[in-house]
Amino acid sequence: MIEHPSAQPPAITFRHAHSPEELVACFAVIVQLRPALDDVEEWIDRASEMACDGYRVLAAWDGDQVVAVAGYRMMDNLIHGHFLYVDDLITDERRRGEGLGAGLLAELSAIGRDEFCRRLVLDTAAGNIEAQRFYKREGMTDLAIGFIKPLGTGARS
Repeated sequence: MIEHPSAQPPAITFRHAHSPEELVACFAVIVQLRPALDDVEEWIDRASEMACDGYRVLAAWDGDQVVAVAGYRMMDNLIHGHFLYVDDLITDERRRGEGLGAGLLAELSAIGRDEFCRRLVLDTAAGNIEAQRFYKREGMTDLAIGFIKPLGTGARS
């Protein structure tokens, strides 16, 4: 178990969610970021499938309740070299402002350093100004602009 940084409330711990039961505990928070998830079963299926590609779920736990979630993986490419990519980062809307997102980013940074990553990388929506301010406060820079092109209706969103 990863112990909380001193800035966190004493009951908060950071640990990975591996089992279906732990992923169920993450659902109420992750669905706030990913509302296209139909239900908890889809979340468990998707997280389990992505785990085959290295996807991991780190959660901030207040006792047995999940209050913030990060989904991430280690990747390699020609732009960043070996890096930690954050797919998902969300704090329960009722718990924002408590340093939980900053705590998750600190834990992810430590994990990335332990895995010899050059960088922590994430994407956010161009219109998500609140998140952009948060990431800049946490020492991140807006290095790239991302583009997407829909390719038709796929089985998944």
